Amino acid sequence: MLTKVRNVLRASGTGRPISPISGLLNLSDADLTRSSWATLIESYAEIPDIYESFFHPLLAQGRDFPYTVLIPSYEGFIHRQTEKLISDFGCEIYILEKKGNTFEMLCYLVEEINYVEFRTALLASSLQICGRTSAGVLASSTLAFNSITNYLLHPILTAMRHGTPGKNTTDASSESQPFNHLSQVNYKFMNYARQSLLAGESLIHSMLQPEIGERMFKVLGKEWFRLVSAAHMVILTDRELILIREGILRRKENKYGGTWDYIPLSKVRSLSINEKAGNLLELVVQLPEGIRFELPFAASARDEIKQVLDKFKKLTGMWQVEL
Repeated sequence: MLTKVRNVLRASGTGRPISPISGLLNLSDADLTRSSWATLIESYAEIPDIYESFFHPLLAQGRDFPYTVLIPSYEGFIHRQTEKLISDFGCEIYILEKKGNTFEMLCYLVEEINYVEFRTALLASSLQICGRTSAGVLASSTLAFNSITNYLLHPILTAMRHGTPGKNTTDASSESQPFNHLSQVNYKFMNYARQSLLAGESLIHSMLQPEIGERMFKVLGKEWFRLVSAAHMVILTDRELILIREGILRRKENKYGGTWDYIPLSKVRSLSINEKAGNLLELVVQLPEGIRFELPFAASARDEIKQVLDKFKKLTGMWQVEL
């Protein structure tokens, strides 16, 4: 089975391949946009020919077709991503990446995933998986797609996050509408935070750091600042540590979209606070394999960061957390 993009990239009536760039330039704006959309594959009959050898044994065994999404390629045009296919097999997530006339396969064990990152800005979105594969190898895979089709990848993101069991803690927030306190502070982050929680997931603690600016100079009574850090948020639940960062376009301080990192509590090796130059603090989240996240905070946030660390220790029993 050939995708619409591959059909376009063949010379009409000749059967001879033409330049991917020239083929894409012949597309209308609407067709070019649709060519970047992810596609839901709903049956064995819809599988592109190149991947049939992977799915045929499943069909022969009579297994139900797994939830599968095809991510198109942008070969030869602005983007340089090859075509990928992702399938949810419950305890395993398979990613097949097209390589010429064949494909390469990675199988991520859900219980061995260190973190999952979802990023979106305007029409560009991506899903990154980092963890150990069924072969015991540390790997990372990124799937980029048009934001219009975000909804197709959300079930897979949710399935990977549900692989982390909750702690059934009694210290969870009793708010019926969590993050209400942010409605007058940062309405966007209130919605970002609400959308990040899984059904049945218990909120333990959260903290928002507004954007941090550094004063550069003053001219004619007007002060000029350099953006040190965009706004970000830390959410501790009974399952995960969730980091949300506001998106900023390069060379501009316009803020669109954001980045969500979902880290299973079982993968957090340590939390610590470092002193930074400029009267700043840094929250360091250490994961296996030397992976770490570093988030800057204003010095005034020290007590609230300690609350997060204290509750993390109580929840996990990890007393080596550095305060």
